[in-house]
Amino acid sequence: MEIIQLEPVVIRKMSDLRDNQMSLGLFCLGCERWGEIIPDEWLSSGNKDVDYIIQRFKCGECGGAADKQVRSTTSLIFQK
Repeated sequence: MEIIQLEPVVIRKMSDLRDNQMSLGLFCLGCERWGEIIPDEWLSSGNKDVDYIIQRFKCGECGGAADKQVRSTTSLIFQK
């Protein structure tokens, strides 16, 4: 049996999300609205490569704080 050493994937910035085929879902509890940031679109439109973990995103409708959810943009297939 071969032991495989896996390296952790560090995802802190928008470019990390882009490089790992992920997006950032944003949810406003106040108005129960979902939004999504596509990192490639974010970066190509001139926005900074921010650390999304410490970034405080606000709802575009009510201005309330948005909860963050990292999402994969690719389908995951698990094998036995």
